[in-house]
Amino acid sequence: MEKYIIARNYFDGYSTHNSDHVFVINDGMISENYDINGDKVKELLKKDNAVDYRDKFVTPGLIDSHNHFTLTSLKLKYQVNFSSVRSFSQFLEMLENNRDKVIHRWFQGYAINEYDMEEKQLPDRLVIDTVFPDTPVFITQMTEHYGICNSKALELAGVSKETESPPNGKIGRYENGEPNGILYEANAMDLVKKMIPEYDINDYMEAIKFGAGKYKEAGISTVKDMGGTGKDVNEDTRVAALNRLSDEGCLELRVALVLPVYSLEDVKRKIELWKKVHESSRLKFSGFKMFMDGSILSRTAWMRNNYAKPENTDNKGIPLWDIENFRKALGLLSQTGQHISIHTIGDRAIVTALDAIEEVKKYGKSSTYSLVHCYKLDKDIIKRIKTLNVGVETQLAFIYFIGDGLTENIGKEQSRCLFPVKTLMMNSIPVSNGSDSPVTPFNPVYGLYSSIFRKTYTGNHSEIYSGREELTLEETLKTYTSQSSLTVEWDNIGVLGNNHFSDFSIWDKNPSDLGNKLNPWLNMKINAISVH
Repeated sequence: MEKYIIARNYFDGYSTHNSDHVFVINDGMISENYDINGDKVKELLKKDNAVDYRDKFVTPGLIDSHNHFTLTSLKLKYQVNFSSVRSFSQFLEMLENNRDKVIHRWFQGYAINEYDMEEKQLPDRLVIDTVFPDTPVFITQMTEHYGICNSKALELAGVSKETESPPNGKIGRYENGEPNGILYEANAMDLVKKMIPEYDINDYMEAIKFGAGKYKEAGISTVKDMGGTGKDVNEDTRVAALNRLSDEGCLELRVALVLPVYSLEDVKRKIELWKKVHESSRLKFSGFKMFMDGSILSRTAWMRNNYAKPENTDNKGIPLWDIENFRKALGLLSQTGQHISIHTIGDRAIVTALDAIEEVKKYGKSSTYSLVHCYKLDKDIIKRIKTLNVGVETQLAFIYFIGDGLTENIGKEQSRCLFPVKTLMMNSIPVSNGSDSPVTPFNPVYGLYSSIFRKTYTGNHSEIYSGREELTLEETLKTYTSQSSLTVEWDNIGVLGNNHFSDFSIWDKNPSDLGNKLNPWLNMKINAISVH
């Protein structure tokens, strides 16, 4: 049976409109769409299969083009969120109040951010030990590039004063050389993570179903699920769980599945795992992800210039790969023809990735590519991105949530070239927007607001980010719809047009009426629906 969605104020993926319009739905696809006058609307609304959204703002179902959806879902279901913690005392209170959240004999948490805390530093193992002396604890910092653990966790992992930091990772230490419980980057965190009992497939399926409902309530129809960041996600179990949910018709979201590749040895295994994905209208394989560098907050993003803090320290961050192995792995992955996303935050990491892409293209092994995060850009780098036809997966909610911390770590001068998204779009470079959840909340309102106003959480450094690169509402919506569909490489999403999935996001307010204060945006409700 045909169904009808009637809209008045709507954005079709490319531009906004203000006229009565009907979308005709057949078998989950938009088969027709056309303007309609008042009398015909009245006739149409007499039918049981017509829904009137003329008092709402309607867009294509929003796409989060870079999101660790399965990881986020596991955290939502089984771990404790520390994003609201603003001091050591609140941290200890959160631990005390969640003593019952020990799953598989471990306490796990996420989203703690020392830059939001009075002490401006992370609690170390001795602080955690005051509440959990005998139960192992592991909590990730909001970027997921470093984390904290207690003495019991280090003991179980066999990490001691004599343990050397692994390649491309770092064990935090006290002045006497003893580990302080802070572990930087995946190779160091995995020393502890590998000791945590894994969730089984049923745990994954329950978490994914729970997470999908939450995402749709936030207005998201499709996620590009980037997988884990190391030992936090079992990729075989993730693929098996998503396959089963898709096969059983229980996958509420459309999931574009990406497999992370951590080493040259990992390439073959991930290519074999890709071939096990059961593609459907709800599940699609969308390529591979590589991690070139770390995070500015942990001072591991790979930069051309030194970090501003600590002062007078020779630190430009680190690459997370041996560069020759990175080039070889990129070449092998490119032979598959599948999209490749490369995590690059620092300018040196970005240039190194572009060098490798250019080399691969010379030998005819080319795939399609995007740079993920891609913070620090100058005119020459932007020109190379355009010339090489590389896309950018940005997360502009970072400006709000971590913009202050970024500037404190690299200084005001270096910060002025962060996130030049307007310039990228003016150069016709495909730009997609996302949350990188669990790094920032998956609620797209934060990214929408940050794209348009570019304000930081405290406002202390808002002037660094504002005044040059703000997007219009229409440009911002493109980064969550038609532009994101290019990054995801899923032709039937992101546009309200014929032969596209009938995915809609229904907004209870028109965002153009909300102004530049965050609270009205947060009070807006966006709900994602798929009409069948």
